Amino acid sequence: MSRTVIALLCLSFVVPAVAQENPSEKPAASSEAQLNPMSPKESRPRIGVALEGGGALGVAHIGVLQWFENHRIPIDYIAGTSMGGLVAGLYATGKSPKQLEELVKAQDWDLIIGGQPAYEDLTFRRKEDLRAFQNSVVLGLKHGLSVPSGLNAGHEVSLLIDRETLPYSNLDSFDNLPIPFRCVATDLVSAKEVVFSAGSLQLALRATMSIPGLFSPVRDGEKVYVDGGLIGNLPTDVVRKMGADIVIAVHLEVSPGDPKQLQSLFSVLGRSIDVVVRENEIRGLAGADLVVNVDLRDYTSMDYDKVETMIGIGAKAAEAKGRVFAPYSMDEATWQQYLQKRKNREQTLVPVPQFVKVEGTSPTAARQLERFLQPLAGKPIDDAQLSKLLTRLTGIGKYDSTDYRLATRDGQSGLMITVHEKDYAPPILQLGFAVDGSESDNVTFTQLARLTVMDIAGYRSEWRTDLQLGNTWGVQSELYRPFTETSKWFFAPHAEATNTAFKIYRKSDPQAEYRVYRDTIGIDVGYGFSRFAEVRAGYEVGYFNANLRLGTPEFFSFAGRVGDTRLHFLVAHKDDPIAPHKGYSVETTFQWFDSNPGANAAFPLMRAEVMYFKPVTRVASVFVQSEGGTTFGSTHVGVPQFFLGGPARLSAYGTNELLGNQFYYFRTGYLHDLFTLPPFVGKKVYAIGAYEFGKMYGVPTESKFPNDVAAGVLAETAFGPLLLGGSVGDSGHAKWFFQVGHVF
Repeated sequence: MSRTVIALLCLSFVVPAVAQENPSEKPAASSEAQLNPMSPKESRPRIGVALEGGGALGVAHIGVLQWFENHRIPIDYIAGTSMGGLVAGLYATGKSPKQLEELVKAQDWDLIIGGQPAYEDLTFRRKEDLRAFQNSVVLGLKHGLSVPSGLNAGHEVSLLIDRETLPYSNLDSFDNLPIPFRCVATDLVSAKEVVFSAGSLQLALRATMSIPGLFSPVRDGEKVYVDGGLIGNLPTDVVRKMGADIVIAVHLEVSPGDPKQLQSLFSVLGRSIDVVVRENEIRGLAGADLVVNVDLRDYTSMDYDKVETMIGIGAKAAEAKGRVFAPYSMDEATWQQYLQKRKNREQTLVPVPQFVKVEGTSPTAARQLERFLQPLAGKPIDDAQLSKLLTRLTGIGKYDSTDYRLATRDGQSGLMITVHEKDYAPPILQLGFAVDGSESDNVTFTQLARLTVMDIAGYRSEWRTDLQLGNTWGVQSELYRPFTETSKWFFAPHAEATNTAFKIYRKSDPQAEYRVYRDTIGIDVGYGFSRFAEVRAGYEVGYFNANLRLGTPEFFSFAGRVGDTRLHFLVAHKDDPIAPHKGYSVETTFQWFDSNPGANAAFPLMRAEVMYFKPVTRVASVFVQSEGGTTFGSTHVGVPQFFLGGPARLSAYGTNELLGNQFYYFRTGYLHDLFTLPPFVGKKVYAIGAYEFGKMYGVPTESKFPNDVAAGVLAETAFGPLLLGGSVGDSGHAKWFFQVGHVF
């Protein structure tokens, strides 16, 4: 079990000291022939191995297993907990230590531990959510206000386990594996240890890996499983009960507690749980005949980038006990016979699925998901394609995770896909805040919230309501409804009422502050091309008021009716909403205003923006951004329609310093990945530099060619992006700034 992670998560339960027991519904094998793949019984003692949990530290077990094989030490029974359970389970299916090493090296552990679907895999609506609320603060209202049962739903872990154990989907007993196997989990309902010996191998491995607080528990009927390390982190007693004559325990030695670090609630609670786990480890060590102590005191349970080194340490630890293990070494001929008997028990056949069946959701949803997954039927399973499609299901927003297994229907083989609906949502409540330090002497704050109710007006419909409190006060609401269950066409009535403090600076000097009121209602009809692109057209009508509150007027105050017809098109093909490494986006809006306060006639307006990100190395990208807008020569339109000035809008210039009815803006820059933040603290920290220039037509400016260079540090934190930077431009323009909010 990952103790360091638990220390960071501040678990809110106390682990009781309870007796260990095997549940009656998971009986041990009834005969030695079932347990022993070497029957009839040979003269040598039966050897069993128990592997301890430990997060990333558990990969050291692979080195121990490799040493055993190199020195022809047979393993007749194997059991484990948490990462030890995963390693033991995959080894028991017939994977060699070398294959296990290649497997752990190939994984994206940041993605597995982080647990969130990639931005590219989200639906268009969920991408909109993430662009508006660039953080991970999400609450559910399904059964009252609640949070997820784990920071990670375990989707990527499930896919890994399903992929590697798929041939054993219909396993009757874990004794029928090439090596008889057990793993340990904790049932939170009964507060007892559960030893898995039969049933779903995938469920057993996922349960033993369910680190409390990090991964969501595994629910199986009335049982709720979490990591077995809470009660049995080193299951030597389990191996003994399987029939082992000699029990070998592989113990992962970690650093003792540091008194200087036990200063916070998190560290004290985390260390308290460590003590409980250490106590059951002592019991496990007492039940072993031989112990391999793997010294990992210089490593942590999150050091997945050091797996090769830790595997080597495991091998060296076994080598240190070489003389003790020597009596159990087989001669070459007997060893080859042992390997062949093990090989004969392997299952590798994965039939071509003739159908795809979805369970775990409503009949309507299951029917649509089966249609989405139909391309999988009739073709050999492509692991990459299958994982991609299932991950996209989690991008809908209703499902925490998915898993799959082989199934039989009417004599045909197929795939059974299980989707796990979120037990806390929808409805979904997203929280955020925007801090704007564009002007160092006038920092503004806005609290944000978005409530999303799904399927309220039919399958795939959504009612989304935004609230803003602070520099902007307001509410916006939209009902999104596809024409039919499968239609890409939709209609979306919407309404808005906002009250915003709008400020204009010249360099760092405040010039004017307006209060802008806007109340509108309207309806759009649109078409969703894919999860990347959408077009919509509609009409809205309402009331607009721009009223000078302080300072010298930069434009007249206007109030009155506003009405416009609009066409909006967006393609968002970037790989991240905050700091893209690659991709592009195109957004354009055309409006025809039949009425606008201060306008002497109807007028058109168009605005367009293009962004492109190109990776130049694994950790660096260059980007370009161009933007422009025009009213096509119309000048008497009331309030100026476009503004430039502020971070990423001519950064050295004052907020909204340049205003008018026609403009262009261009930015090009460089984004470099500096380092990765700890899981759940955030993603990455970047250095960013850019050159900007722009022009606002029809108004006098100090410079004929406004331009600047800007540089800063951008951090993708769990609470949103944080940008700290500065810029120097022409005609004496220069400033420092910071923002918690949008950057690209």
